[in-house]
Amino acid sequence: MKKKWQFIKEEKVYSDNILSIRHLEYYYKTADKSMVFTVQDMSSWAVIVPVTKNGEFILVKQFRAGTNSDTLEFPGGSINKNEDIAHAAARELQEETGAVSGSIIPLGVIDPNPAFMTNKCYAFAALDCTFDGVQQLDLFEDTEPIVVTEDGFKQMLKTGEFSQSLSVAAYCLYKNIL
Repeated sequence: MKKKWQFIKEEKVYSDNILSIRHLEYYYKTADKSMVFTVQDMSSWAVIVPVTKNGEFILVKQFRAGTNSDTLEFPGGSINKNEDIAHAAARELQEETGAVSGSIIPLGVIDPNPAFMTNKCYAFAALDCTFDGVQQLDLFEDTEPIVVTEDGFKQMLKTGEFSQSLSVAAYCLYKNIL
């Protein structure tokens, strides 16, 4: 399919400390026309499915400005430049929940939205988690760790109480790999 598309030009239209936005113009040979696509560049992320020694999941409740609501998610966040991805996962787990794990297992890679986003989301499982660490939230981060049984978690999925797409995808990877 890619051979039907010819890159024409790129224009950077916005940039801040979180993301940059570019317009990419492509010529589509099948239609004999060109079109401008908006593409968003930002850091890749790690999302962690934390499981306690009792087989319960650790979620984080936090406010999200995009939906103007509190959400339930698995812990996760941006991977720093040149940071080991598994280290970023363990760091985010401790920062957001205070939990630590001696067993961080890679589950897979998720493309958040390849239609217009260039970053990746790396999913991990953190097994045998304990609350032996210290929560270290960023300045505008406010998370409340919540521990739920797998049955309780599945109910949250059914009702839509747990609906953050990358967390749902990470759970699917967790269930199919471990």
